[in-house]
Amino acid sequence: MNRREVEDLAISFLVLLLLFSDFNPSMMLPAAIAILTAFVFHEMAHRGLARRFGYYAIYRRWDTGIVLALLLGVATKAITGSTWIFAAVGAVQIYSLHGFIDRRAMGMTALAGPATNILIAVIFLALYSIGGSFSEGILGLTVRITAMVNAWLAFFNLWPIPPLDGYKVLRWNASYWAVAIGIAYSLNMLL
Repeated sequence: MNRREVEDLAISFLVLLLLFSDFNPSMMLPAAIAILTAFVFHEMAHRGLARRFGYYAIYRRWDTGIVLALLLGVATKAITGSTWIFAAVGAVQIYSLHGFIDRRAMGMTALAGPATNILIAVIFLALYSIGGSFSEGILGLTVRITAMVNAWLAFFNLWPIPPLDGYKVLRWNASYWAVAIGIAYSLNMLL
């Protein structure tokens, strides 16, 4: 990972941390774990699988999206008292040395992010369901928020609208898309 990619991920992470913590310092630890697992792991899953397919893949922040997300977050916090989050802070960009990217490879790479979120949501939902310290206090809050953010990110990213992951997955394989969005939707209903 080069210096610029680390910087882009760090800036995107910090912006999302502010938004998901509702600008509340006491919520930053639970939000940090949720964002690390939901956003960073999601993007690294895309990046890792694209590279396994032989493509050049790198995360790049989107400054316009960052500014819009912060403005919306600050404005809604000031007006309603809570932060509305609609954030497109960046994405993994994939390049081919051969001039084209195989539809199957692109579909599988697109599915890698939401699949990672689904797996993490299931793990944290299971931890929360165990009860005890996993469902009480700051640990319980962190476990629940992490499950919720991952489930939501998976579902949102699977909408079949360009440039979201769901559009690429659906173009590649409608059955895989249907199963993935069905699981993501079900997880959101459980939470």
